[in-house]
Amino acid sequence: MTAAFHNGKIARLPRNIRDELNHRLDNGEPGGSILAWLNALPKVRNMLKKEFGGDPINAQNLSNWRKGGYQDWLKQQERRAVVRELTENSKELDMDAGGVEVANHLSAALVAELATSARDALAAIADPAERCVREQEFLLTLARVRRQDYLAGKLAIERECRARDRAKEKKKEEDHKKHSREWEPISRQFKRSFMGDLYAKPDFASQLMATGQAESLLRDVKLDGSQSDGSTEPVHPESN
Repeated sequence: MTAAFHNGKIARLPRNIRDELNHRLDNGEPGGSILAWLNALPKVRNMLKKEFGGDPINAQNLSNWRKGGYQDWLKQQERRAVVRELTENSKELDMDAGGVEVANHLSAALVAELATSARDALAAIADPAERCVREQEFLLTLARVRRQDYLAGKLAIERECRARDRAKEKKKEEDHKKHSREWEPISRQFKRSFMGDLYAKPDFASQLMATGQAESLLRDVKLDGSQSDGSTEPVHPESN
């Protein structure tokens, strides 16, 4: 495409107007009708007045656009059609791959471009032997792309497995903490009862063990004065 196609009057129009123009051309609307519609648009008239001295878009401008920008648009629509077809088949591909995402957006774009290029190139080759050689080249390229898709899918599975293992470990740790919190008040009550029984005995060994139990209970008391079971009752040795 020459620079004129990129710098012409129609190329300077807003994107939405160019898209509408391309759709009208694609639908086979006559050139005269298209020119009348274009030159009547306020945004078009303002652009022409500002950059082209008010000179309207003419038949030659439209003809240039048909050969340049419109052809680019057609190729882009073709690529989009191929991508849409690949997307529509993605669910079946995912099922065949065990739920693994087969290709990312870049890979899909490359495959679409490859399919378009292969079709155009093969259509222009009449010699069967040459066609066979080119087909093999395209198949090798496709195989490399699919291998990258496979490696990407394998990596995604490994990441998912690691994330699942981390989630299991986290849940296991949380369950252990919850179990400890549930049994802690029972353990503390047992210590109090055992401590009271020891204090009730007159021998020195029992009194010493009771003192050790009291110190253990005091270590469970938080700095704010509350115990780990939520109570604020001070720990006292039970009397006879």
